[in-house]
Amino acid sequence: KGPKIVYVTLQRTAERVAENLSNAGFPARAYHAGMKDEVRNEVQDWFIQSDDATVVATIAFGMGIDKANIRGVFHYNLPKSLENYSQEIGRSGRDGEPAICEMFVCLDDLNTLENFAYGDTPGVDSVRGLLNEVFSLGDEFDVSLFELSYNHDIRQLVVRTLMTYLELQGYLQGGTPFYSGYKFKPIKSSREIESHFEGERRQFLHNVFRQVRPAKIWMHLDATEAARTLGQPRERVVRAIDYIESQGWIELQAEGVRHRYRVLKRPEDLDALAEEYFGRGLQRESREIERLGQIIELAAATECQVSKLGAIFGEPLSSPCGHCSFCLKGAMDLDQLERPEEPINHDAWSKAQRLREEHPDPLKDPRALARLLIGLTSPRLTRSKLTRDPLFGVMDRVPFSDVLAMAENEVEEEWGG
Repeated sequence: KGPKIVYVTLQRTAERVAENLSNAGFPARAYHAGMKDEVRNEVQDWFIQSDDATVVATIAFGMGIDKANIRGVFHYNLPKSLENYSQEIGRSGRDGEPAICEMFVCLDDLNTLENFAYGDTPGVDSVRGLLNEVFSLGDEFDVSLFELSYNHDIRQLVVRTLMTYLELQGYLQGGTPFYSGYKFKPIKSSREIESHFEGERRQFLHNVFRQVRPAKIWMHLDATEAARTLGQPRERVVRAIDYIESQGWIELQAEGVRHRYRVLKRPEDLDALAEEYFGRGLQRESREIERLGQIIELAAATECQVSKLGAIFGEPLSSPCGHCSFCLKGAMDLDQLERPEEPINHDAWSKAQRLREEHPDPLKDPRALARLLIGLTSPRLTRSKLTRDPLFGVMDRVPFSDVLAMAENEVEEEWGG
């Protein structure tokens, strides 16, 4: 009895395992980043208030959960690193009472986890394109990381990392971010709001409302564009929107963060810098793969696993714990486990070539094509709705490196070389 968390790698696994547990009579619900905010909040509130709920979650769940009586943390899939594992099992038993932490070791999981590591690395052409855009924007500029992400098919977190590299190496100096736009839900009509003002202020607000892009529930306003159209300072547009929100006449939410930068120096060789940053991405890949290996080493340890885990973080036990798998049963023989690796599906590969001809822009980079077949999202794949194509994820049990190598060979042959 007691609240429990089951951690999985994929969103669809969360849904399936939660359904299976529920069908077996356990109160269980899924939680992952693909769910709507209101549904995730509902699941979180349900879990916090329950004394016997089970949440089947990706790593999106757990941060900030203040629940001391979690009685079990189960890793249905392997965690991606010892840091993640330590943090996730640390969410159990905070009330000082015993808790169960179990990890199901299945080498099938390694392909998926390795593929996630590979999926974050952008191609060198994408990095080069991002650098070219950044250094074409003038000595002082503001930019949307979301737009950079889509323009160059690089995940936003990686875009943020690349911009941080530019700051750390003295190319850019970051300024204070600001919101480029707002969305609001009217509580009073625009005519009612305008009636509270007179003269020029009333006309100004009327003009601002004319810049609003209406929608079914939320109205959208690009404050920068509105200010430019009206020939007014952007600060005045923002103050006006903030004021009517403070009066309770609209429900307001900011959107579209833009980041300010100033160029301190320009790269002598943009291509060389792009290669350097691409190389850093490859190094990160290698580190992620090594961290996965540490999980397997812990599972197959020939010593107290709790003490081994503690030692990795500088806190070894003075004596064996007495309750880990090694202390209870001795070392596990993982040699009996096989890691299945499927070969390239050549029928799917032929279909992928035809799909690439139909969608040359989002699939021109070999890594983009490999991500599609492995089932890894990217900004352009999502925007092009290719994540809904039957080929998305069709090779999810094939090593990413095999698919990428074939895609790169295809490009070389295409360009004669």
